[in-house]
Amino acid sequence: MSHEIVRSVCPYDCPDTCGLLVEVEAGRAVSVSGDPAHPMTRGLLCPKMNHYERTVHSPRRLKTPLLRTGSKGEGCFEPICWDEAIDRIASRWKDLIARYGGECVLPYSYAGTMGLVQRNSGHPFFHKLGASRLERTICSPAKEAGWKAIMGDTAAMDPAEIERSDLAILWGINAASTSIHVMRDAQTARRRGVRLWSIDTYRTPTCDAADEAFVVSPGGDGALALGMMHVMVREGLTDRDFIRDNVLGFEAFAGQVLSACTPERVSPVCGLPVIVIERMAREFAVARAPFIRLGSGLTRYGNGAMTVRTIACLPALSGAWQRPGGGLFTGTFTGDAFPLQRVTREDFMEQPTRQVSMNQLGAALSDLCDPRIMSLYVYHSNPAAVTPDQNAVIKGLERSDLFTVVHERFLTDTARYADIVLPATSSLEHPDLYRCYGGYQAQRCAAVIPPVGEAKSNWEVFSLLAAGMGWNDPFFKQSADDLVEHLLDFDTPWRDAAT
Repeated sequence: MSHEIVRSVCPYDCPDTCGLLVEVEAGRAVSVSGDPAHPMTRGLLCPKMNHYERTVHSPRRLKTPLLRTGSKGEGCFEPICWDEAIDRIASRWKDLIARYGGECVLPYSYAGTMGLVQRNSGHPFFHKLGASRLERTICSPAKEAGWKAIMGDTAAMDPAEIERSDLAILWGINAASTSIHVMRDAQTARRRGVRLWSIDTYRTPTCDAADEAFVVSPGGDGALALGMMHVMVREGLTDRDFIRDNVLGFEAFAGQVLSACTPERVSPVCGLPVIVIERMAREFAVARAPFIRLGSGLTRYGNGAMTVRTIACLPALSGAWQRPGGGLFTGTFTGDAFPLQRVTREDFMEQPTRQVSMNQLGAALSDLCDPRIMSLYVYHSNPAAVTPDQNAVIKGLERSDLFTVVHERFLTDTARYADIVLPATSSLEHPDLYRCYGGYQAQRCAAVIPPVGEAKSNWEVFSLLAAGMGWNDPFFKQSADDLVEHLLDFDTPWRDAAT
């Protein structure tokens, strides 16, 4: 019986992209553990990936394509072969597009896998199809917009620099529960003498592990930052030399905005007493290298982008950026680490098509017209469970005239409303390239085990659908490994190598 240990990667939507060691026997994953050689995660796995082999080989895995036999939502299906499934989908789309145009088809996907190939492999297909485009705005765009409004395309600091700080602030992130590697590094830094603050809207386990915890009112984080900066300017605690040489617009910001944001004014908004706001400002300003680790919690409000934009000004006013360990980290959103356009192929669009917000799927399925959405293709997402206004989403999925296809590993809430369900591979069953967005690592991984049953990867399915649509474009005849090679064949200062 063959036995080997193979390296792989956690595919889930988490900043850290953990390295894995997969024990394989006779084509089955028998155990999954953390890779101690990974430079960031160092063998520590969260509960989502511990015993991942149970998910991969679950008896509930879908193993064949399924055709609906009952009413939508009942979950009644019969197995069909792949040829029939592809033929049914392609034939239905050809008919719908002939009648309504390509925009009547809407893809719906998000971060069921974070692999650069498998996550993005639907883009070239739907661009060529002329389908409506999905605005994937459910998570981080507000944070990215706020960062770029201040920092442009500047890369964030390396989060490992927390150990060189003297004041570390976990702001809007319950790291003890949701970011175990961040918390590990913060606790290590704390044992070395780094003071640790936690800023959140309620007392979390992270607050309990910090030297000080500050509980702000929901949506009040930006007001707190403005009040702190007012105190820094008022008391001459800014780094004037750094501002002169590196900051644009400071005088207008200080005169038109900060002058009005006194601690007395922002206190009712942020929920902290004036004396606390003033003390936080002074301690932040005099710290040698204050480090801010910004979470996503504070972006879940209507002012989310502006909140990030405001907090991002703090290290500029204090000059923290010029000192090792000082600055702000919110994610590695910037930098062309890989030429993703070689996978997404925006050039396949003959003309830009309409965009539909994923947060408004329920309304789009019911109200959008010219043309109406007549077909929904769902992959690595479960909108019936995760999209806002669940009742409206389900009402839309129940439409008798909506042709829905779901590509999934399991019969999810959304899959129960599908006309056709296609079995999907797990991350251990297909190759991909992963880029960490909580640090500066990238990892390439091969398929570790054969596909379970008749499961196919996203890229394989879109290649089959392209053939079913009658397209002869050589792009869709490549393998996933070919696409990985295209991503790696690129010179950039952001990347030395991907291993």
